[in-house]
Amino acid sequence: MAYSDYKKLSKVVEAFGLQTTRSSIFNDVKPIPPSDFLKLALAKSRNIGFTSEKERSERLVSPILMEVIETNDFDITIYSGHNLDADSEAGLAGECDFLMSLGQRALEVIEPPIFSIVEAKREDMDYGVAQCVAQLIGVQIYNKKRNVEFPYLYGCSTDGLQWRFFKLEGKVIHLDTKTYLLSEVDSLLGIFNFAYNDCKKFL
Repeated sequence: MAYSDYKKLSKVVEAFGLQTTRSSIFNDVKPIPPSDFLKLALAKSRNIGFTSEKERSERLVSPILMEVIETNDFDITIYSGHNLDADSEAGLAGECDFLMSLGQRALEVIEPPIFSIVEAKREDMDYGVAQCVAQLIGVQIYNKKRNVEFPYLYGCSTDGLQWRFFKLEGKVIHLDTKTYLLSEVDSLLGIFNFAYNDCKKFL
């Protein structure tokens, strides 16, 4: 069993004894205007179109994450397609689409992540949410083994065009009631920047 085997949020909630809440958790986050480069890159990508999840990832998700890194003076590391094996028996193992950690990358090992981003499979956002929540449970375990514990972690399920965010706080999943669109890229950048600053203060 692996992260990708968790296809329903209810299954993750039951397996790990979680509670869920729904609220507008990013209402007060300040949007960050995208650079001209990012606006051009996204416009070209949409004009070209997409035929696979991989293309959406490369042309929509990656450019946004690269801008997040640059906006924060390269004090963020993005791991793409790395395995995070936290507890194989519990199904908390396998490949992660994107993990975000604080600081610059120095080693091949994954530094304690603060954010997990899952590409929605076949544009199934609910599947992406379930898989990402499972990954955040894995991140909690992974970080604890490295003597780093954040009070909360952030996650996102996206097909590149739609973005759903949430926060894991202990055993509680706070699900944002809003689904953000790619056209709100300034809000997306603001949320990632907020998560970076929110977790950085605990190091």
